[in-house]
Amino acid sequence: MNGTNSTDRRNYRSLIIAGTGTIGTSLVSLGADLFSLFDHIYALDRNEKALEPLQHSGITCCCGDISDAGYVNTFLRQVPGPSLLVNLCAGTNNVRIRNSLAGHDTAYLDSCASMTDDPDECRFSRLMPYTYSSIKTGLPHWLCWGINPGLVEIIARRMLATLTEKTCGYNVTVYEFDRLTGPDNQDKAAVGWCPEALVEEVMLAPTMVLENGIPLEESGAGTRYCTVNWGSEAIPARVVGHEDIWNLADIPAVRNGRFYYGLSPAVMEILAMDNPKKARDMLYIPRHGQEITGLEQVAVQVDGRTMAAPRTMVWTEDHRETWKRFGVNAVQYQTAKSLLLAIMLLQRTDYGFLPLSCSASNLPISSRQWPLFEQFMEELDINWQDGAALNLHPLQE
Repeated sequence: MNGTNSTDRRNYRSLIIAGTGTIGTSLVSLGADLFSLFDHIYALDRNEKALEPLQHSGITCCCGDISDAGYVNTFLRQVPGPSLLVNLCAGTNNVRIRNSLAGHDTAYLDSCASMTDDPDECRFSRLMPYTYSSIKTGLPHWLCWGINPGLVEIIARRMLATLTEKTCGYNVTVYEFDRLTGPDNQDKAAVGWCPEALVEEVMLAPTMVLENGIPLEESGAGTRYCTVNWGSEAIPARVVGHEDIWNLADIPAVRNGRFYYGLSPAVMEILAMDNPKKARDMLYIPRHGQEITGLEQVAVQVDGRTMAAPRTMVWTEDHRETWKRFGVNAVQYQTAKSLLLAIMLLQRTDYGFLPLSCSASNLPISSRQWPLFEQFMEELDINWQDGAALNLHPLQE
């Protein structure tokens, strides 16, 4: 970038939202102000029924499969460029999709690791190197941008940038505690995002941590049990392998990293069963009209030998409040807001011209560019607060 903090650009004429599921519809619900900066908005999904809620939104809806390179080529020839495609489709080979975009005037953004040619592969030690396959492109490809992965790495980098000792090997720990509860149901429990992906992440993928700058993955399937101190509670959690833990290795000041993930007691009990198929059937995303309650909290903690105490930042949202105000739960809200931050940076700043394939951990950010992130987070009401009072730390692992 040229070092300026200009935010009045409109780098792309068209925005394409591929995948109109849980997060895609949330992006539409929350993104009206930002979408006005594009001349054309498209929604793309292979399931025609998934597009029905958007038919009268002013968005051009197209039924098609983003994994079909022939369809993508035909579709993009009709889209006024330059364009930005946001891939929110679950379980896709993102590398192949990115390759199909490379010959077009189209930038790319996604929120999770790519699948490989093996549909049953869920080890992050295999998924992440493939995700970052080199592809020659003339426009940005931003990979694994959501709240975690994505925004948690930005927050960690922001905290690290304020520390005076730059060479110390710091520990970065991500904590999440999702207390979402839905209507009483003896057989099922409510979750805020894709049950299939949640089961894969917790019950099938092994624990992975960052130690001495190297991602280390355990050999057995399923994540390790642990207990975390959260405020005045000892909560059951899992040490989860995750894109952000892999990505933290790209931040030079980071030495060790972990992700501790806790959910409501009902969900944790289901995840404790040694039956992934049954667990998937017992988890559900609440529908509109159903009552939901509980807080969703994501925290990032930085600690190091030169620090008198860890520093913790936390973003808290109330499921009931976001449900009432925006028609989305707090997980959807935080993920969509984080994606909107990335879209704003790509559309409104010089970042939109940099042909970089990068994650939130290795995106170039200078001291003069941090005010852009802070300005945009304020505009989006992304509200990180001091989380020292939570006294977050593992009790048993």
